[in-house]
Amino acid sequence: MKIFFIILSLFSLGNLYAQTQPAKPTPFAVSTHPLKYEGRQMIVGQAMGGLEKEYRLLDDGGIFRRMNTAKEFEVLGEQTPKNIEMAFKSLQEIKFDTMNFQHPGRTSYFIIYKKGKKEHKVMWGDGKHPAPESAVRVYKAFMGMIPKEMRL
Repeated sequence: MKIFFIILSLFSLGNLYAQTQPAKPTPFAVSTHPLKYEGRQMIVGQAMGGLEKEYRLLDDGGIFRRMNTAKEFEVLGEQTPKNIEMAFKSLQEIKFDTMNFQHPGRTSYFIIYKKGKKEHKVMWGDGKHPAPESAVRVYKAFMGMIPKEMRL
């Protein structure tokens, strides 16, 4: 429960910051395009039919969004080093790298941890297979930092 409140606090602070920052058409916080970025990335999203929405937090502070497999990302804001570490630490605390859960449904949700070319994905949505509660909490906390008017 303590971890949940820490995660919620982290993303609430991010939400306050992101609400004051307008979406920008090109990255300002990263040195390379998110698809070529070699550092850590936390990616969360939702898929419905052929439509996929994703949001990325890079360990250099950039927060991005994109629709489907578009190569262009929009910048939503930038996070502080402390908040970035807390976000990535939340994945460690739930032992995300050991979760093996791939049960998509008509509407699916996912979290991906990526570093360089290596990535680990957890996906849920099939009602017959309840999602790991810890993954759902991290997903909701992450989405809580994205203002509703900036969501796809």
